[in-house]
Amino acid sequence: MTNATENKFKLSNIVDELIAQRQKWEQGTYAASNAELYTLLGNTLELFLKVRSNVGLSKAVTDLLDTYSIQHNSSTSLALKIVRLVFVGKGREKKIENRAYTYARVLTVAAEGGITGEQLPQFIADNHGIDELRRQNKDGETGADKAKRARDYADAALVGETAISDVIMSDTLQPVDGARYSLALVRKNEDGSGSIVFGTSNVTAVNTVLTIAGKALKDRAAQTAEQSVTKHDAEQRAENAESLAQELLNTGFQPQAHVAAPMTEMAPA
Repeated sequence: MTNATENKFKLSNIVDELIAQRQKWEQGTYAASNAELYTLLGNTLELFLKVRSNVGLSKAVTDLLDTYSIQHNSSTSLALKIVRLVFVGKGREKKIENRAYTYARVLTVAAEGGITGEQLPQFIADNHGIDELRRQNKDGETGADKAKRARDYADAALVGETAISDVIMSDTLQPVDGARYSLALVRKNEDGSGSIVFGTSNVTAVNTVLTIAGKALKDRAAQTAEQSVTKHDAEQRAENAESLAQELLNTGFQPQAHVAAPMTEMAPA
């Protein structure tokens, strides 16, 4: 038996056991609890960690996908290949396609965070479930986290921002209790003037605009800081050049231009 065949055989036994666990979970407590799913994903993570550090096992995964006629191509990640082996099976790709990508993302995030299979169930719970974990970037921050940071930044920055235009706070423009901001819909009139035609304190709408404002304000602040650094660098260079020139004058250094006379080719005698 060759090494490749042996690897494939060993891996096949592990995958078969995980498939059996998956089938038990699907047919048993699928709707009642996620505990078995998290445990199954933990075992799948252990397999992923083992396979990704072994070229032979990695090739065996691809061989098994071909054996089971499970779809994959050259761009399919190892995590997704393993998830498809365990969770998908022949003919089920479309039914669980989105979940397969989600589970593969969970394995990848967990592996990047140094999480073991045994730790994965608690790791998923600590991160508020599989879907929230899927949304995390490499820094462990979700889209919701980024949006909240942008809103918090806008909430603080806009306090001292120069007003575009002052308005009378009618009842429809009042924010909800304890909040600072509301929204106004401005209509551009034919004469070029503007009129507020609708106001709302809807929290979701206000938060959406605050998120947009926060991102824009942070970009503006970053650009201003970059321009300031560039200006300071140019001023420092000019100051250094002036100091060097003065130092050279103090030491009596006088730059001399030296022009070499061109050599003329002598005509042969």
